[in-house]
Parts: sequence; C-alpha cells; structure tokens
Amino acid sequence: MTVVLAFCAVDGLFAQGKSSFETGDFTGWNVQGKGWTIYSRDASDGSKSALCTVSKGEPAGVMACAKVVKAQPGFVVKVDLDLAGKARHNSSRVKISVICVDAGGGILQEVEKTVAVPSSDFHRISVPELIVPAKTAETYVMLMVEVTKTAKSTEWWRFDNVLIRVE
Repeated sequence: MTVVLAFCAVDGLFAQGKSSFETGDFTGWNVQGKGWTIYSRDASDGSKSALCTVSKGEPAGVMACAKVVKAQPGFVVKVDLDLAGKARHNSSRVKISVICVDAGGGILQEVEKTVAVPSSDFHRISVPELIVPAKTAETYVMLMVEVTKTAKSTEWWRFDNVLIRVE
C-alpha cells in the first residue's frame, strides 16, 4: 500500500510539491490563454514539460498557468524551476510570480522573476522569496508568458521541475 501526503515536514520545511508535468497534463494548474501544451521530449526532469507557444502574428497579451499555494501569513514561499525557450525577435518574455491576494482579490504582495532572453537549454531560475502578509486569502504561483509586441515568428517557452516550498 502506498501513502502519499500532500505536505511533507522536514526540518521545518513544508514542501508544496514539485511539478514536472509527467502526468501528461496540467494537474494542479489552471491554464489561462491559448498556447499551452505538454511537450513530450527533452524535459529537464523525466520526459515531459509544460510548453507555451507564441504563434507568429500573436498580438500583445498574457498567457498564464497558475497554481494555488497553501501558505499562512508569516510563512515564506520559495519557487525554483527549470526554463528554456526561443524568442528570436524578443516578442515575448516570461514572468514567474508569487502573488498574495486579499479576500476581495486585491494584490497584497508580489515578487517576480522576469526572463526576456531565454536559453535553448534548461536553466534553473529562482524567484525571490515572499513572506506571506497578514490578510492573505490566497497565494498563487504564476507562470506567465507576456507577448510584448505582435510576434514576427513562432517563439516558445518550456517550464519543468517547478519546486514550490513553504517554510
């Protein structure tokens, strides 16, 4: 019999989990906007990664993939992930954010890491840590591909081995 725990406590560290997209879908993530698929080759961990494709002619806008993080006020949220991409004409960039919102949906606090020039090979990216403020109703990790100007060619971004920790 196998028992899976949603949270593991190790030396005071509460692991929210690792997303390597090996399920072949976006289990636990809420995809917003078109362009998101699961890529079944050359992952950094296992054989699958999340892929967001910006098609030639794509107008300015945002494509996002969000995950709810269970973190109480005073806890620290840390996010690391592997990122690869191709953005030849710099029509798009990636923002990885941790966002805390109040009951009305207002942003209480946000930290982010922006990558405008990707590497075609996976590189580890770390988001600055966030201390969850009082009155937080929800905390989210957001993987966002921002199309900054109409795309002149197809661009792509791949995400893998997303590690979310709450301390």
